[in-house]
Amino acid sequence: MKVKNVFSDVKTTLLCLTANALIISSIIPTSDIYAQDVANSFPMYRHNLQRTGRVPFAGPSNDTLKWSISSSGEIWSSPVVDSDGVIYVGSTDGNLLSITSKGKVLWVFKTADEIFGAPAIGTDGIVYFGSADGRIYAINPDGKLKWKFQSGGAIHSSPAIGDKGTVYVGSYDGKLYAIAANGKLLWSYKTGASIMTSSPSVGKDNTIYIGSWDKHLYALNADGSAKWNFETESKIDASPAVGNDTVYITDINGKLYAVNLDGTLKWGFDLGSRTHSSPAIDTDETTYVGTQEGNLYAIGKDGALKWKFKTENSITASPTVDANGVIYIGSWDGKLYAVNNNGTLKWRTTIGEPLLSSPAIDSKNTLYIGCVNWKLYALGQ
Repeated sequence: MKVKNVFSDVKTTLLCLTANALIISSIIPTSDIYAQDVANSFPMYRHNLQRTGRVPFAGPSNDTLKWSISSSGEIWSSPVVDSDGVIYVGSTDGNLLSITSKGKVLWVFKTADEIFGAPAIGTDGIVYFGSADGRIYAINPDGKLKWKFQSGGAIHSSPAIGDKGTVYVGSYDGKLYAIAANGKLLWSYKTGASIMTSSPSVGKDNTIYIGSWDKHLYALNADGSAKWNFETESKIDASPAVGNDTVYITDINGKLYAVNLDGTLKWGFDLGSRTHSSPAIDTDETTYVGTQEGNLYAIGKDGALKWKFKTENSITASPTVDANGVIYIGSWDGKLYAVNNNGTLKWRTTIGEPLLSSPAIDSKNTLYIGCVNWKLYALGQ
């Protein structure tokens, strides 16, 4: 598959969305940590159930390459890492790869179609992920299938695993699915259009949030009943990020919304160009997000611009922020950037091909990121 940066082309745009397909200071409040976060280094897309993107670990202090490994397809999927340092990532060849922290492939699980979304790891080590074949898979740590569930459309959304092992995931059929730990359907909620790449987030009160192409952000109760919905100006592909009392979401036309927990608008900020990047939230509620114009924005809790950092091409991936407040983001210019929280460059490294995968950082301060050149990269000391 040849990647081209043409956002007006519908097919390319849909693929770009899948790349959406993380930001903490040195201390994380206990209430901000779920069981999955304790058990694993980087267990799911955006690190935690709230999809804040912030991690309690420092990232690499420089761009030293530890290793890279090749798949047989482009890597748009964002990697995740378990408590033993094992990395899981999907590929457009339809394979989920299990890789040691030293870059050795442990096993490969084959699906019938491309994998774009990030996997998620449960506290029991089970790995969950979706495929364009419309199935959500549960894989044992040894690479054997535990179960699979068929949805009514392709799955590019990344699963969230609730505290009872419930798997939440969106599908192109427009439904948000809640699947029990045994693979049985608990409930589904139908939105008014496809859920393309928006991945569900779960608040501290177990409210589930998801965006849809029907231009709405939905808030659902744990039993699948509607709580409220918020209308945006355009379709939503980003994943909601849940702050202390605010849900942050972007639409594809490039507007960032801060929505109160009762579904009312707190403020909106025009990012100036199209965006498929999901917002990340720092502990002071600064929000970071990338745009088609190649800018990384920092927006304060009050909705005012703090700064923006320019890369050399579009950003469709989502930022990751480490324990020191350093923001890591990949760009279509083939470079990975480490940006200080005042908007200055810390370091950058050239990979060479577009980076559509969002970075993951593990407890050993290693950063992992996938590339369309078929490789997964590990950077660290």
